[in-house]
Amino acid sequence: MKKTTHVNIDGDVILYAVGFAAQATEYHVDGKQFDAKLDATDYCDKYNLEHSDIDVAVRPEPVEHCLSSVKRMLKRIVEESEAVTSTVLLSGSANFRTEVATIQPYKGNRNTDKPYHYGNIRNYLLNVHRAHVCEGEEADDQLSIRACVAGHTIATIDKDLDNTAGWHYNWNTKVLYEVTPVEADRNFYKQLLTGDATDNIPGLYRITGTRASAAMKARIDEEREPAAMYDIVFSIYKEALQALEEEDRTVSITNSNVASIIQELGRLLWMRRTENELWQRPKQNQPTTSSAQQ
Repeated sequence: MKKTTHVNIDGDVILYAVGFAAQATEYHVDGKQFDAKLDATDYCDKYNLEHSDIDVAVRPEPVEHCLSSVKRMLKRIVEESEAVTSTVLLSGSANFRTEVATIQPYKGNRNTDKPYHYGNIRNYLLNVHRAHVCEGEEADDQLSIRACVAGHTIATIDKDLDNTAGWHYNWNTKVLYEVTPVEADRNFYKQLLTGDATDNIPGLYRITGTRASAAMKARIDEEREPAAMYDIVFSIYKEALQALEEEDRTVSITNSNVASIIQELGRLLWMRRTENELWQRPKQNQPTTSSAQQ
C-alpha cells in the first residue's frame, strides 16, 4: 500500500501520557510523605491507621515544561513516521458507542481522573497545533477513516488500530509498519473473541465463561475472507452459549440472539473505515477491503 507523507496523530493518548508524566502523586499520613500508595497503606496497616486517613496530593511540573514535552513528542512522531505534514486528532464529548453498548456500559470501568495539566495540553493542541476534534465518534475512528480513504499514516500506541489496514507508527516502540487488509480483518475478528477490557467491551469469556484460546484464533488466521472469519466467530460463540443453555434451562439460545451479541461487540470494536459507518455482518464473497456496510 502506498504511503503518503501525512501522519494523523492520536492526540487522546498524548493528552494522558504526557499529562500524567508531568506530575507526581504524594501520599500523606500521620505527618509522613510517601511516593507510592502501597507504602502509605502498608504504614497504615503497621500502625493500625485507617486507609481513609491518607491524603493524596498531586505535584505538577510547571506548565511550560509539560507543553515543551508535548511539542518535542509531536516533532519526533512526524520525523520518525517519515511524514512531512501532520494532524492531531482529539475525541469530542459524544460517542456513538455509548448508545450501542447494552451488555456492559462502554468504558464503564475507566478511571475518570484526568492529569493536572489536561486542560492546558488540550488547549495547546487546539490553539497551537490546530488539532481536529472528532464529534460523535472517537479520534481512533478518524485515524482509521483517513488511513483507508487518503492513505495517511496512523500514529498511536493503541493496538486497536491494527484492525485498520495501512501504515502505522508506534512512538513507544519506534516502529513504522504496514498492516495489510487481510491482517486488519483477522485482527478485528480475533478481537471479537477477546473483547477489550480497557474499554469495558466483553468478549467470549465475559459473556460465556469460555476463554478465547490460541487454537480458536488460529482458525481465523487460516482464512482470508471476512465472511469466513465471521462464521468461525459465530460458531464459537454459539457453541459456548449453548453450553450455558444446557446448564441453565431458563436461558434460550437462538441464531438471532447470537448474531445480536456479535453485532453489538462488532460495532463497539470496529474502527470506522468510512464516514458514519456501523459494522454489520459481512456478505459472502465480500472483498476484504470493504468488510463492513453502512
